Amino acid sequence: MITIIHCICFTLLGFLSQAKEVQKITTPHFNIGFYKNLTNSAERIANTLETIYKPVCKTLEVYPSPIRLWIDNRSTECNAFFTNMPRHIKMYTFYAHDPYFIGNEDWLNMLCIHEFRHAVQHSIEYHSTPFWLKPFYFFGNLVNYSSVPHFFKEGDAVGIETALTKSGRGRLPGWEKLYKVNLLERGAASFGRQIFGSLKHEITSEYHIGYYFTTHIRRNYGPNAIKSIFEKTIQGMPFFGFYHAIKKVTKKSILEVYHDMNQELLVGWQKQLEGLKITPANQLTFKKAGDSFDYMQPFIDASGNLMACKRGIGLRDQLVQVTIAPSEPTLPKNIVSPFRKDKTIFYFINRSDTFVPSTFAIGQGCAVWLETCPHPWKRKQQTIRLQHYDFKQRKRRTLVASSRYNALAMRPDTRQLVAVASDEANNHFLVVLETKSGKVVKKIDNPDNGYYLTPSWSSASDIVVVKTKDQKNSIVRINTDTGKTEILLPYTYEHRSYPKLYKDYLLYNSSYNGIDNIYAIHLPTQACFQVTSRKYGAYLGMVDPITNQLIFSDYTKNGMEIAAMPFDPLLWRPLTEVEDRSVAYYEPLVVQEENGDILEKVPNHQYPVSKYRFGIDNIAYKGIELAPNWQDKSLGMVPFTLVNLQDNLKVTPYFSLFIKPSNQYIIFPTTEIRLQVKYRSFYPIFNVNLTGTRYNIEEKSLYVLYDYDLKRKAKPYWERTLGLGIKLPYYFTLGNCLGKASLGVVFNLKEPFDKKGLFNTDCFLKIKNYSMQSKKDRYPPWMQVLNVHFSRHRALYENNVYDRDKCYFNLVCYFPGIQHHHYFIFMLNPIIELERFKNPNNKWNQVIKNVKFKYGLPLAYPECGIPLIWFLNDIWINGYYATLATNQNPDTFGLELNFLSRLLSNKNIYPLNISMDFPCAKKKNGQWIFKLEIPHLSIKFNPKSC
Repeated sequence: MITIIHCICFTLLGFLSQAKEVQKITTPHFNIGFYKNLTNSAERIANTLETIYKPVCKTLEVYPSPIRLWIDNRSTECNAFFTNMPRHIKMYTFYAHDPYFIGNEDWLNMLCIHEFRHAVQHSIEYHSTPFWLKPFYFFGNLVNYSSVPHFFKEGDAVGIETALTKSGRGRLPGWEKLYKVNLLERGAASFGRQIFGSLKHEITSEYHIGYYFTTHIRRNYGPNAIKSIFEKTIQGMPFFGFYHAIKKVTKKSILEVYHDMNQELLVGWQKQLEGLKITPANQLTFKKAGDSFDYMQPFIDASGNLMACKRGIGLRDQLVQVTIAPSEPTLPKNIVSPFRKDKTIFYFINRSDTFVPSTFAIGQGCAVWLETCPHPWKRKQQTIRLQHYDFKQRKRRTLVASSRYNALAMRPDTRQLVAVASDEANNHFLVVLETKSGKVVKKIDNPDNGYYLTPSWSSASDIVVVKTKDQKNSIVRINTDTGKTEILLPYTYEHRSYPKLYKDYLLYNSSYNGIDNIYAIHLPTQACFQVTSRKYGAYLGMVDPITNQLIFSDYTKNGMEIAAMPFDPLLWRPLTEVEDRSVAYYEPLVVQEENGDILEKVPNHQYPVSKYRFGIDNIAYKGIELAPNWQDKSLGMVPFTLVNLQDNLKVTPYFSLFIKPSNQYIIFPTTEIRLQVKYRSFYPIFNVNLTGTRYNIEEKSLYVLYDYDLKRKAKPYWERTLGLGIKLPYYFTLGNCLGKASLGVVFNLKEPFDKKGLFNTDCFLKIKNYSMQSKKDRYPPWMQVLNVHFSRHRALYENNVYDRDKCYFNLVCYFPGIQHHHYFIFMLNPIIELERFKNPNNKWNQVIKNVKFKYGLPLAYPECGIPLIWFLNDIWINGYYATLATNQNPDTFGLELNFLSRLLSNKNIYPLNISMDFPCAKKKNGQWIFKLEIPHLSIKFNPKSC
């Protein structure tokens, strides 16, 4: 009882402390919750949302009822999302730092338009659904299987952000280059491969295919076609309604529309490249025909060593010393290449979607970079570490464990860094730091609060950086000693990034003519030039002062290559002679929306700020969820989940039906009802479980849970359980790996059918340490998982006390195999299990139960199947040896053949994993028997493969 009271008091204290920090703004169409230090940004978001409300709704002709919005300014995640259960929008205010994703756009403005469009899409689906289907689709969470696919929704939202702003993603050549090069060099990918991705070479995301698909439909069938597709899809048959809607609206099948879209894009991009004069350059790297990876941010040190960051579909992100391809090889390249191998210096601990050139810098003798990582104990909150690597000492260390930096650059003498920072109040500024310690030397004020992108040092005290404001950008030079700012290039809508000063020239990347290339301005004369004209894009690296060579990344069919050309202004083309080759595929959308300057009309109205009410404004619920468990053949149902928008409270009732029959070893409950309360505010995580379990015990069965012989009546009964738990998670890094440790205690009080008391206390320690993995890796190359569990059980029966202590250790280790993407797994499950009964004896019994070795490798990536029905992703095989401590499961050698498939071109359906187990040899009575048996077939949906 004391424990329960403490838990309730602690929870109430957390509620009250957070309630004082949270405020809200109520507008005619939005209820916005935010922390007190974000009031100014919340006011701007409120004005933006009300300004865009009708324009974003225009083409779908539906106007959503008031919607809740939660603004998260604590995490350093660059994201936002809309969910229909509970219906709300959540935004993370930390600004995106990739210029080929954000362009010149204000991050919060883009989120407002994109995520509110998703709310409008949900609204048209809701209003178009027949009345009798609404409870199933929206409260039963089945709408994801009966509505338009995710790629279509995301593409429509990208199209709206492109049409209503001057810098949406559809306007950025750097964002579209991967789809363009694949289409022109490889031809159109199959529809299934485009939706589910590829492990053979890089494929664009569903945002790209969705944008081109929806834009093609609007260009050829008018803006109302999108509205009709949404309506007809939700009214049609689940899974197939979208295909029928496309057929009704366009009079063509979805595959025909996809083909027409690619043909339309192909014609436009081929015309863009007609007559394009290519700047000659020497390629410094060489790839095999099947390679698909990028070299980014090339750097040549004083010794002439070429280094770059390397990332790709089959690689972990890493810094490498590049082996330079000979300019005049004496052997054919296909013979030279096997002997050429880049030297890995270290691996990054980073998610690939946050890994862009502006987050790392290479200098003489060292490298620094920013890496995202989980908060040490807040699982859903992200922070950013500043890391340093010394080439000579081969040592990695953390300079700043938690920061809000999102771009950086290193001074040429490596003594100082400059970083772009954004605080929780959404103020943007530059900070100068010491490279050795990470200590802040100076903070550079930013009076107009424009956002900085891609800084670089031009001297010991000067920084050049791109500054964006009001959908325009400029390039400025800032003196770190005086804070004086000089505008080198004025504000325009041109997309410019990565500026560098060399002698009297300012070099920068730009999409001036519709293709990303390197440009320059001679500062004394203000003469402008195009430095490179490469087919698919060139991206500035550095100018080597020793050889006077311009080193840059050249985009090709197989990814970014490193190329070099003389730094000779006489070879450059004057800007006045550069022809505009922009495709502007989005232009019909701008005409249809008629609101291309909507963000210029945002007022500065002051909405009243009021108290955020936890119960009314914050509490919400999710609908019904079905949770089949393929391992124990059970079916779980969650009637609803009560949550809050701040995501630190979860109250969930469960109803589980176990359909696996009982046997002589384990007695399975047939029915279970549970109420679970999970709350996290301060460091610990509290759990409360109220469970009722219906058992069906036969007359002569053993009550094996407590291992004493009790004769039971042959009738069903209910067992009630109260569980109280506390958990302390901690996230950490160890070398090149991420780790998680979790320590916890769970106390359960049970009342079985005989009304006697059962008590058990469980203490556990879990440690997991794992490296990053590439897309082709099935498991992290290095991973260790250790579980230590101690439980004490006490049962009261017929005035007797029965005690049992149980302790077991579990270890799983993953190691890299002989070749890339092979893996070796060693499992001891459990290593040791200790049992002690206080009655009749007091000794520990030791048992080693399960040892397993597994070696696996990929066989093929077919990436084919029946269009729109079945898509086979990949095939892999495992060889294993397992030893168990039972006669029913003898030592076994065997093979597992696995197939991973996707269904109906719908990513909302979990991947289908088909496994065929071929036991080849078994050890019985001390002798090995080799016999090929009928394979054991396993079919299950695997959410972990999504």
